[in-house]
Amino acid sequence: MGNGPLTGIKVLDLTQFEAGTACTENLAWLGAEIWKVERPIKGELGRYSAVAPGIDTYGFILLNMNKKSITCNMKTPEGIALIKRLLPQVDVIVENMGPGSMERLGLDYETCKALNDKIVYCSIKGFARNSPYANYPAFDPVATHTGGFVAVTGLPDMPVKSGVSVADSGSGMLASFAITAALYQVKTQGVGQRVDVAMQDFIIGLARAGWEPYYNTGKPPRRVGNGMPLEDVAPSNTYPTKGGGPNDFIHIYCSRAPGSSHFASLCKVIGREDLIDDPRMATPQSRYQYKDELDAIITEWTMQHTKQEAMELCAAADVPSGALLDIADIANDPSYVETGMVVEIDHPQRGHLKFPGFAPKMSENHIDYTCSPALGGSNEEIYGGVLGLSEAELAELKEKKVI
Repeated sequence: MGNGPLTGIKVLDLTQFEAGTACTENLAWLGAEIWKVERPIKGELGRYSAVAPGIDTYGFILLNMNKKSITCNMKTPEGIALIKRLLPQVDVIVENMGPGSMERLGLDYETCKALNDKIVYCSIKGFARNSPYANYPAFDPVATHTGGFVAVTGLPDMPVKSGVSVADSGSGMLASFAITAALYQVKTQGVGQRVDVAMQDFIIGLARAGWEPYYNTGKPPRRVGNGMPLEDVAPSNTYPTKGGGPNDFIHIYCSRAPGSSHFASLCKVIGREDLIDDPRMATPQSRYQYKDELDAIITEWTMQHTKQEAMELCAAADVPSGALLDIADIANDPSYVETGMVVEIDHPQRGHLKFPGFAPKMSENHIDYTCSPALGGSNEEIYGGVLGLSEAELAELKEKKVI
C-alpha cells in the first residue's frame, strides 16, 4: 500500500459515513494499515445503495480506499470480545459513533487503555465532550451552523449552508493530524492518549478570521453573498461568463492592500483604462461605494469570454481570478491526474473510477492507491493470521453471525 511515513502503524477503524472514514483514509494514504470493522452481511451503513442494492456506493468507495475490511457484530458479547483481543495488536483506534455508544459497548477509553496503555484513542463527535451540547445528535450542517461558518455564508437575509461537507471531511483531516502527532508522542515519550475532535470546534477554528472584524466593530461579520464578508472590497464578486450554463461564472478579486496593482491591471484587461483615473474608483473605499456600477462594467466584459478564457486573461495580467470549476470540469481535465490530485482506481462492480486523492505531495511518500475493500475481505488474514483463530473457530463465528 505504499511506503508512507506511517508504514507499520495499525489502526482499528470503527468509523462510518464521512468524518471518521475521511480520517482513517488519510492515515491509510500515509501508509498506516487500516482494519475497518463492519457489520456482517450489510457492512458499514455508508456501503448500502438504495439505487443499486448489493453494490457499494460511490461514496463508500471514495472514502475507504487503501483499507482492509473485517466484519464483527459488536452487538454480541463474542463480537466485543474479538474487538478487545484486537486492541493490543493496534496502535490507534478511531470512532465516530453517536454520543455514549462506545461506553455502552464497553469500549470506552479507560477500558481500551487498560488493554493497551500506548493506544491512541480518537473520537470524532459533533460537540466537545464537556460541551452543553455533548449529547446532541450532529451531522455536518449542524456543525457548520453552530460553529460560525453559515453565519457568514449566503445572502444578507438568508444564510446558506455549504455545498460540501466541510465539517465532516475537515474534522476527519484534523483528527488524522492530531493522531499523527499523538503517535510521535508515543514514540518519544512512551505514552498513549485520548484524542477528541469535535466538528463544531473544527468549524469555530476554521471561521476564525471573522474574529478580527468582530473585535474591530463589536459586531459579528455580515453576509454579503459572493463579496468579502470580513472587509469592504471591490471588485470582489462572481460574474457570469459566455455560455450561460449553471456553472459559467468566474470570481475576480482585487486586493485593497496599499500599493496593490490589481485594479489598474484589471482595468487594462477589460479595456477600461479610463477607470484608473476615475475619481470614483480612486480608492478601495470609493470603489466599494460604487461597486454595483463597477460589477456591471466587469460583467459586460466577462460575458464576452468563457470562464477559462477570462481566467487566463486575468492571470496573464496578475489579477486574481478563479473560473467556477465543477466536478465534471475537474474529473475530465487530465492535468489533475498528472498532478496526482485526481487518482484512478478499478472497482470490481463499478469499473474504472476517478476520485480525489491525497492533497499534500511528499517527495518520499509514494501512494499506491487501491480500491475500497470487499466486505470482510480480510477476516482470515486478521482473525486467523493476527489472532490465531482456526478455520473451525472462524466457521463457528460466521455461523453465529458474529463475523
